[in-house]
Amino acid sequence: MLDWTLISLGLLAALAASLVFAIAAKVWRGGRRAGGSIDALHHRMRGLEADLRVAQRAADDAVNERRELAEQLETAEAELATLREESARHHELVHKLTAEMQHECRKTAQLRKELADRAEEMVRTHVQLRDVKTELDVSQVGSDVVIDQIERLTRERDDLNTLVEALRRELDMKSRDPERSGLRRDLLVDY
Repeated sequence: MLDWTLISLGLLAALAASLVFAIAAKVWRGGRRAGGSIDALHHRMRGLEADLRVAQRAADDAVNERRELAEQLETAEAELATLREESARHHELVHKLTAEMQHECRKTAQLRKELADRAEEMVRTHVQLRDVKTELDVSQVGSDVVIDQIERLTRERDDLNTLVEALRRELDMKSRDPERSGLRRDLLVDY
């Protein structure tokens, strides 16, 4: 880009110089024909040289402005490339985050389902546990009743054994003397 700028500057300077020389030649020829004074010719040449300097300054200003615009264009192109790269990175990041979010949503849905299944299982287990506890309570009450019955029967047996023992002793005492008891010995049963 800089090469075209230099070439265009050279062409512009050559054009300006050619223009100045062409005007100077016309003025010089015109002055000779008209028979004008040399001072007028010099004055006219100085005016043309001044116009040439103004044209060269304008050309230099245009060249400088073009350089500045070229630099601004290069800077803008570099910024645009940077922004495009950044935009591509952001697009890639958004795509990646979207994929991760979808994955996490699926994972969350799966965990919610698993949690609901576990809660349902927990409710079933709680109901079973309550049923087992009720059965254990009933069993405990039944066991307590059976134990009470066993203890009552044991006490009754002990009482009966004591009574049987007392009756045997009494019977033994009476059996030693069969006439007093009026019982026959052959009718007595041994336990």
